Amino acid sequence: MNQTAQPSGHDVDGEEDPEARRQARRSVRAARRQLGRVQRKLQARRSEVDLLKAQVEILRAELRTPVERQSSFAAGPDERETDRGIASYVIAARMHRRHNTTGVHRPTKLREPILELYSKTAARAFAEQHGVQIPASLGSWATPDLIDWDGLPNRFVMKSNRGGGGISVFPLERRGDQYYDYIASEMTTAEAVAEKLWSKHHPESVYFAEEFLVGREGTGLPDDIKVFCFYGEPAYIEVRSEDWSRSNAMHRNARAFLPDGTELFNARALIDRSETISRPQDFATIAEVSGRLSRAIRRPLERIDFYETDHGIVFGELTQNPGRPPALVPHWDRRMGDIYEDAAARLFTDLTSEGLLGLQYGKRSRETSSAQG
Repeated sequence: MNQTAQPSGHDVDGEEDPEARRQARRSVRAARRQLGRVQRKLQARRSEVDLLKAQVEILRAELRTPVERQSSFAAGPDERETDRGIASYVIAARMHRRHNTTGVHRPTKLREPILELYSKTAARAFAEQHGVQIPASLGSWATPDLIDWDGLPNRFVMKSNRGGGGISVFPLERRGDQYYDYIASEMTTAEAVAEKLWSKHHPESVYFAEEFLVGREGTGLPDDIKVFCFYGEPAYIEVRSEDWSRSNAMHRNARAFLPDGTELFNARALIDRSETISRPQDFATIAEVSGRLSRAIRRPLERIDFYETDHGIVFGELTQNPGRPPALVPHWDRRMGDIYEDAAARLFTDLTSEGLLGLQYGKRSRETSSAQG
């Protein structure tokens, strides 16, 4: 008598074999894990390709002249005189930097109002006057030799009121008879810090100590939140885990966001993105306080820095001419350039409506001039 063959995974009585079921499930799980690994590798490779493309776009743009950079490319070489062109944040930022730092306005004795906030102490006072939280002050001294090191707590931040880029900023922690420098990630001494402060000394320098701020999570320094603002409108937020000016780190890492918290990828592709940098939690407050200060400064662009601490958003400093204007991919350079031009138009409109900007007529009446014209 012939016996009918049983399907694989079934015993002789026609019932499914439990061991076969388990083996099948294990095979499916293994296949899914392998598929997941392949998909992650593919996504990583796509991300690498996107990053390289963005870097190439930036480098190509940086090689072009300002005229070429702002050309709409709709017009031929003979039409560039009438070509309205396109906006560029990088070119606008460099223009402001040149005017402020190379004495372009010196013959006319023009001093931009924002330069009144050049010193860190003036910027602190300005932020406080507008209701923005600032770090507590622990003391101030006229020269580095007068600093009362013994009277300071175990952790503090020593600063000069002059100089940008964090060159004269020292977050310190006392360890025995020395100090740990959180930016340089090395041990130092009070004498060594004083010597560095002296190297940048200016007759108007003042040296002051601030409280050591702590991030929302952990005991170390909070991330540095840098907000690029355009007359009341924060547009681009860059978060750095450490100051770049004195750091011994070989790589510079950052993450970029819109004011609503949307993360941007490859907008500034020459800077590495790092997951170790925390995402800010309170974007709403960052946008509100930066917009409030920016509108009060009354300038088309500036950068305002903050820290997100265990007791809220705290003002860091104001930078009227951000060093190294961000080398942006072309579409982001244009987008921020459009925002800059809109900010300049809004500022001119406000100044005109307030009677601070307008035509200056001569002594003859306009009626007489019109009649003779």
